[in-house]
Amino acid sequence: MKNLLTVDIGNTNITTGIFKKGYLACKAKTPTHSTGIYKRHLERLIRAAGATREDVSGIIISSVVPLALSRFLVELNRFFTPHVRIVGRDIRVPIRNCYKIKSEVGQDRLVNAYAAKRLYGVPAVIVDFGTAITFDIVSPRGDYLGGLILPGIEMSLSSLHRKTALLPRVELKAVSSVIGKDTVSSIRGGILFGFGAMCDGLISRYVKMFCKRPKVIATGGDASLISSYATTIQTVDEDLTLKGLYLIDSAT
Repeated sequence: MKNLLTVDIGNTNITTGIFKKGYLACKAKTPTHSTGIYKRHLERLIRAAGATREDVSGIIISSVVPLALSRFLVELNRFFTPHVRIVGRDIRVPIRNCYKIKSEVGQDRLVNAYAAKRLYGVPAVIVDFGTAITFDIVSPRGDYLGGLILPGIEMSLSSLHRKTALLPRVELKAVSSVIGKDTVSSIRGGILFGFGAMCDGLISRYVKMFCKRPKVIATGGDASLISSYATTIQTVDEDLTLKGLYLIDSAT
């Protein structure tokens, strides 16, 4: 069984993982626009996996940032010899896409939908707490129906600070009370309880759409934290996209 390098290029971070014998052996993140450290990132990943360049026999990439993709490909081609496959260009996500304009849906959303379908069953709701928050819906038949796109948590925190005269830039940490007693705890509580309630409210609407209760999977960097404030989230899988890339590579 080959060792597969999986790459998810998002708006904020590039997440990479190495699958060895079907399991995610190692993963790492690097800022998407820090092009000068791409090579060091790949070197650290290989060392952390206890592997060499020659051990990697396949590479698959999902990207929503075309410029970062082109620059990352340069380093990959310098670093590795295996052929690189890009989702949406060289390889298609094996799921029926019901978006009206199919090219508009991000490949990462389709990858997540396919991973949820394969790993957790259908119907499914996938909530990705990334730079943007996306809700993606997989039907009982296993089709990708579409979803929603909302501003992400860090984007919301940053906007509160930049668009107001007195509100500070706040680091997101857990809070226990729905009533903030100072500005910082009020902002943190507003974000955490607010996004948690938003998540529960939207998922309750999706539940009514199906006869069978959907699986609800959260992923993305803030998924673990928000899941404590959203009662409808059943599973947190921060590696859903990387697992989806592995499954797609194995299926095609």
